[in-house]
Amino acid sequence: MKKTIIKSSGGQTARVADMLVNRLLPDMDTRSIGPFVFLDHLFPVTKEKQEAMPYQGENAHPHRGIATFSYLFSGALEHFDSQGNHDIVEAGGAQWMKAGSGIVHDERPGPEFLRNGGVLHALQFWINLPAKNKAEVPEYLAVKPTDIPEAPLPGEAGIIRVVIGACGDMVSPVKTYTRQFIYHIRLNPKSAYTFTAKAGMEHAIFVPVDEVTVNGQSAGKSELLLFGNEGDELELYNPGVVPANLIIFGGESYTEPIVAEGPFVMNTRMEVAQAYNDFFEGKYGTIQNQI
Repeated sequence: MKKTIIKSSGGQTARVADMLVNRLLPDMDTRSIGPFVFLDHLFPVTKEKQEAMPYQGENAHPHRGIATFSYLFSGALEHFDSQGNHDIVEAGGAQWMKAGSGIVHDERPGPEFLRNGGVLHALQFWINLPAKNKAEVPEYLAVKPTDIPEAPLPGEAGIIRVVIGACGDMVSPVKTYTRQFIYHIRLNPKSAYTFTAKAGMEHAIFVPVDEVTVNGQSAGKSELLLFGNEGDELELYNPGVVPANLIIFGGESYTEPIVAEGPFVMNTRMEVAQAYNDFFEGKYGTIQNQI
């Protein structure tokens, strides 16, 4: 039985630093999908060749209570944080950072990518941590493209990449604290694949660019589809003549209170106030890398 599409959202365009993004989560009706409380789509943007400037930290900002996760369709992202972590990931890779008790971080296009020019295209998720993990020491992981397991789909329909979570015997290297998943599916032209939804999990599909058909409904150009609890089939079809990408994500429902304000996601307003206070008192540290 097909899962019912209960909502389709085109998001809201916003500017983050010098980048144009489409904000898909949260919105007026949807606070979370599984543990995912935030989703920004960095529209594909062509960067002309330029010399990378020394890092100045002008866009550095704090987080507490979540894990941030940036996934690249194309281009490269450089990461800095106040724990001294620094790395660069390229297309097909990701940056995972558990903010935990508090951290300051920043991301920017990778210097080699800027020198060569090209298309930057990415997603950023915020993954809500359980209350028991919100005060833990921050962690960081640079997920290289080859770290993410992938497998061909039946009938040469394309590939599936296990970005977060598990699928069959494939397991992502990204740490998780609840049952959750992100799968990147690349469908070949004129190809179809039926994905079996996970019982007891919330599901959503994000289609970044090229149109696909999901359970008979067309979606594309930065569109998010949400599904009801009934049924277990997601019938996917690419009607186009070029490969099409889509992201299936979700997980078990987050049942603890969610209080989000600015860059902090906690369980009470008092905890959010304390997060701000600790940041202003300098307890999250500062970014020392001047690369």
